[in-house]
Amino acid sequence: MESFFIYREPFEKVCHCYTQPEKPTVISSLAALDGRKGFVIAPFYRDSSNTLYLLDGQNGSSTVLPLDGSKGFKAIPDWQDETLLAGETTSLREIYHDDFCRFHKELECNTFRKLVLARSVVEAKDEGTTPRSIFLKACERYPRSYIALFYTEETGMWLIASPEILLCGDADGYQTMALAGTMKYKGEDMLWSAKNQEEQQLVADYIRTCLQPFASEIAESKPYTARAAHLAHLRTDFTFRLKDTQRLGSFLTAFHPTPAVCGMPKDEAQQFILHNEQLNRGYYSGFSGLLGDNGMAKLYVTLRCMQISRPACRLYAGGGLLKESVEENEWQETEAKLDTMRQLLNHN
Repeated sequence: MESFFIYREPFEKVCHCYTQPEKPTVISSLAALDGRKGFVIAPFYRDSSNTLYLLDGQNGSSTVLPLDGSKGFKAIPDWQDETLLAGETTSLREIYHDDFCRFHKELECNTFRKLVLARSVVEAKDEGTTPRSIFLKACERYPRSYIALFYTEETGMWLIASPEILLCGDADGYQTMALAGTMKYKGEDMLWSAKNQEEQQLVADYIRTCLQPFASEIAESKPYTARAAHLAHLRTDFTFRLKDTQRLGSFLTAFHPTPAVCGMPKDEAQQFILHNEQLNRGYYSGFSGLLGDNGMAKLYVTLRCMQISRPACRLYAGGGLLKESVEENEWQETEAKLDTMRQLLNHN
């Protein structure tokens, strides 16, 4: 089966389908993306079991397809791989409790200013629910989000409905965002708690600092409420020019993962998560998207995602923890985020 990458950007009325017969290219590091073109599939952390790939085959082909499902989509099989997504033998709530206590202890000791704790759950899907139907339903339900479905033999099949830009633009200018804090959406004038505001401010401060060595003409919006399906986040937009558009990989090395999916300080938080979270995140909280000519990038954080197999799907969600975090509130936040994916697995 050919590798493919299908995506629809926010508010687009069409989607873009890329296929290639070749195996994806293994990329040794984010810095090695400098000057490269193709579709990037990047994990939260690159190691021997979580590889950075680029779909850039010599025989690849691209098409633009309508979102009504009337034609095309031959790349998306009704078949799905037989990967056994094993369920948990321990209570999910118990696992989360153990992880939360471990993470929160470090926050109380001021070892970290923020840590992001993730979890996953295996969910059955309705009979007849296919990768194609999941993708089209995501496009219909979540017009504000970046929707992507990709498959390689090496990664398996993943569906993403992400509200978060990592890096979009070209030599004429780029944008990124600080997106953090989560509440049920109640309108654009909703009030945010001090915890949510602090969490989002940490991400904005990090982005501002990261941009300084690489960018010029940096402009920043005020934080505002941004809707993502039934949820809302606090968002600050950044626009800028990169001093060297052929060094996107070097910029991404410094930039990824942001505190929206990792923590602060970044490197120490990432290592703590890898050693203490009872989860292999894989491509969850990594990023994916297109790199093109003249430094063009359409990269989004891999949030609100699932890994799809024939018998079931593994759904992922996480939340930012601060010293003030309350476990039950954080658990309910992950449940609300998981619902974004659960709604795609039935015919309702």
